[in-house]
Amino acid sequence: MLVSELAKMVHENAVEHGWWEDEREAPEILALIHSEWSEALEEARAGRPLVWYMCSACEDEGPCVVDANTAIACGFDRAGKKPEGVAVELIDGCIRILDYIGKLGVIVPGSEESDVVIEKLYTEKPFKDIESWEKLPVLVAHLHFHTSAVMKIKEEFPAGRVVQMLLTLSIAMSWVKKQGIDPLAILLEKHEYNKTRPYKHGKRF
Repeated sequence: MLVSELAKMVHENAVEHGWWEDEREAPEILALIHSEWSEALEEARAGRPLVWYMCSACEDEGPCVVDANTAIACGFDRAGKKPEGVAVELIDGCIRILDYIGKLGVIVPGSEESDVVIEKLYTEKPFKDIESWEKLPVLVAHLHFHTSAVMKIKEEFPAGRVVQMLLTLSIAMSWVKKQGIDPLAILLEKHEYNKTRPYKHGKRF
């Protein structure tokens, strides 16, 4: 899937849900991306799985981790349900990045190609030492660092900001992939869920 297609799809949904009714400055957008990285860390600190769903069949016992076996055992149907977990929060950060890229309307500046296939961003390792980021706190620290680096790129160079954000996205998605989870599948699933959510997802901003 092309980054431009995905960014357009995500941004259009954000517009429909009121996120761009007022002009938003980069610091606010980046702060919300930071919040997703921190939420992933909090999921891990709470001992929650990479991906889980609140299962109505066994919610009295707490969050039910639904994999293929659990779903069969309790009859849970995850269709239309909100995915939660460490990996999902990381993907939420990627969704916010794609929304901003969709707003800027710039994809791969300075490239001979006009676009890039998103799968390449996480099947090709963005850094040779990504294995040393296996521990989630280390990963999150790097994600915060690379997200903040966008602020160093002047607004009149949106292409540079896009390159930096794609780099950050590739780190997050590569980590999710390394855990044995398809990051694009989770992203598309969360995007479909986001379509059903209220104005600004019930938040002030």
